[in-house]
Parts: sequence; structure tokens; C-alpha cells
Amino acid sequence: MQIRPARPDEAEVLAGIAVRAKAHWGYPAAFIARFARSLGLTPEVVTANDVWVAERASVVVGFYSLLHRGELTVLDDLWLEPEEIGRGLGRWLFEHARDRAAAAGAEVLEWEAEPYAVGFYERMGGHRVRMADSSLGRKLPVMQLALGAVRTGKPAAGPPAL
Repeated sequence: MQIRPARPDEAEVLAGIAVRAKAHWGYPAAFIARFARSLGLTPEVVTANDVWVAERASVVVGFYSLLHRGELTVLDDLWLEPEEIGRGLGRWLFEHARDRAAAAGAEVLEWEAEPYAVGFYERMGGHRVRMADSSLGRKLPVMQLALGAVRTGKPAAGPPAL
């Protein structure tokens, strides 16, 4: 298992992972179709942003993207293949993203949380700061993690044991 920078030609693969991960939570097909249309993961987006993939045996099984905005970094995506959920990969990717945001000088990591993932993000140290309207017509919790302590802490532990 490794984490590496995403390549622009992987945009379609990443979008597929996001759609399968969202569908894992049992949303209606019409909602998943709207979600798929709203993603906007293109080769240009991958090139222009800080996007990283987790792969096992040369197969991409998860990814995240960061939008660096000075003292604030936005965790724009963090998605796993459904069979990877609950196996430690999400923690590893989140810690990698957190460490990259801190290394880039961000004071705060912020994200709109998938409602089914709020418990995971709370275990990662995040806390809810407000609700935001999503492009899919619902309210999502916005979560944050202060990064000051991360700069002096230890880096992400490494890949999950499988």
C-alpha cells in the first residue's frame, strides 16, 4: 500500500471511487446520479490541486484532495472504495492530508462532511463548526481541525495492517 500524487489521467478513476463510496451509504439512485454530475473531477482539476491516491498492487483504492488557501486548507474530497471502509485506510489518508495541510502552513483544516462519516471525522479530531448548504440541496456539517499541534507532532503512522 502506498500514497502518491494523483495523475491527471486518473480523474475518471477517482470520480468512480467517489460515486461508489457515496452509493455505499444507501442513497437513492437519483441522488447518486446528481452527485456524479456535480463532482467535476477532471484532469485539469487534478493537475491544479493537491490530489493524492492510495493504491494497493498498482490499483487506486482511495484518494483525497486539498485546496490550499493560506492559513485555511480545505479537504475537498476523501473517498475510499467501499470494501476499504473500516479497514484503516481512511485514517491513513486523513492523517496524510492533515500533515500536508500543516506542512503547507495552514492553521486550520476544514471540510464539509458526508453525514455518515461524521463519527469517523470526530475520531480524527475534527469538530463541527457550522452547517452549510450543499450543491445537492441539503445541509452538511462543516468540520474543522486546528493544525498548530500537528506541526510539532509525529507524522502519519503508515499504511493500515491488512
